[in-house]
Amino acid sequence: MSDDQTITECAGPDRASDAGRSLQRAVAPMQLGCAVDGQLPECMDASERALLLRHFDTLTPENCMKPAVIQPESGRFEFAEPDALVRFADKHSLNVVGHCLVWHQQCPDWLFRNGEGTASREQVLERMRRHIYTVVGRYRGRVCGWDVVNEAVADRDGFLRKTAWLACVGEDFVDYAFRFARHADPSAELYYNDYNIELPEKRERTIELLSRLRSHGIRVDGVGIQGHWILDQVPFEEIERAIVAYHALGLKVMITELDLDVIDRPDCGADVSEHYSYSVEEDLYRNACPPEVLGRQAEQYGELFALFRRHRDKVARISFWGLHDGSSWLNTWPGERTNHPLLFDRRCLGKPAFERVMEVIT
Repeated sequence: MSDDQTITECAGPDRASDAGRSLQRAVAPMQLGCAVDGQLPECMDASERALLLRHFDTLTPENCMKPAVIQPESGRFEFAEPDALVRFADKHSLNVVGHCLVWHQQCPDWLFRNGEGTASREQVLERMRRHIYTVVGRYRGRVCGWDVVNEAVADRDGFLRKTAWLACVGEDFVDYAFRFARHADPSAELYYNDYNIELPEKRERTIELLSRLRSHGIRVDGVGIQGHWILDQVPFEEIERAIVAYHALGLKVMITELDLDVIDRPDCGADVSEHYSYSVEEDLYRNACPPEVLGRQAEQYGELFALFRRHRDKVARISFWGLHDGSSWLNTWPGERTNHPLLFDRRCLGKPAFERVMEVIT
């Protein structure tokens, strides 16, 4: 639970009306997930545990399986937090989606270095292979699916994003990542995950990437549309077009990192290294999120879930990026401020958005 307990929550009148209801059961057959920290089993309080087990059936590790976190130095793997998360999931019959094997951010420099110089293509591919075989192999049969490659498609100019992976290996680094993951655990589903891939230009590049992989005989089971949307800026029509287009490729479609930011933010893309310093005056909702804002958020979450429900034959999973407002990454990125982007408040109670979502899906 967040240490900030001074915030006055402004939800609807039926603050306890979420008791006994399950959002996961309501959205079935779609799975419902949330991202959690690796310290989750030790750090959750009773209300968080109850919230998680009532409403969600799938966990995504928010950070502890990212490359720089799980293997910060060559051959030194940090498995304590991922192990704890997977044990917790096993105990409570929850699914785990591993996140993520290959990414250009939170990726250790040693993967691409050879002494003072740059590693060769062969060296980088072998390091990728060892990393994927070790991580995926450790959780073989216990992690149901993996975000194999994260955010490889260029935002605007070009086809693939200019990264160390692309520079050292070439465009087929994506092919190799999926091949290695397939061999490490043939039973796990394999996903491509990215942001803004619902928007037309990036969607077309993503379709090209996925089509190329499939034409090369590489197994890709699904695509994750990161849903880091902003209040009053949700591209509903493009989201729907994207769901239909990706499903037409024979892929499972997932909304993988869902939140609805109530505070506008600068155009910093998805670069986690970006950081802004906000004054106290700029922390607009530090004491409370106004009812009018919560109402707009509720309507837009409702419209999203109505869309997902229409396409429940195509959308396999919806995963929120955090359990409740106090645990959201948007409290610290792109700077320190008090955010309210999820369905549940800092007391683990349903907000108007939760009530609205339950209305449209039941």
